[in-house]
Amino acid sequence: MIKVLLVDDHEMVRIGVSAYLSVQDDMEVVGEAENGREGVEMALELRPDIILMDLVMDEMDGIEATKEILQNWKEAKIIIVTSFIDDEKVYPALEAGASSYMLKTSTAGEIADAIRATYGGDSVFEPEVTGKMMQRLTAKPEKKLA
Repeated sequence: MIKVLLVDDHEMVRIGVSAYLSVQDDMEVVGEAENGREGVEMALELRPDIILMDLVMDEMDGIEATKEILQNWKEAKIIIVTSFIDDEKVYPALEAGASSYMLKTSTAGEIADAIRATYGGDSVFEPEVTGKMMQRLTAKPEKKLA
């Protein structure tokens, strides 16, 4: 059974994701947090297999929460689930140590598949995130004029 912690400031998101995951034969929602600070506390106390982390929240955002969790528990597997695809969110989240990055426009099945894959040791990225990463990796440095 894959134990999942939900960290999202929107109650309806938590309710919807929790309801969907609870009918999966291989998943159990072990906790729900409404902000990053609470998410850190619950993650370190409950030690879930997977943490679904929103990015924009009160008290502590998902990037800071991800950093703090991983500083105290290096084995944590965190999947970012957010509405944001801009560089100012994607790269800091990945640099903080997130294992996977999904968008809230993903289907419930895609989120469940990402949980399973991340639990199994893989990383899952939305196609747009993969495209951004590839662009950054293949970008040629600008030539400086003398």
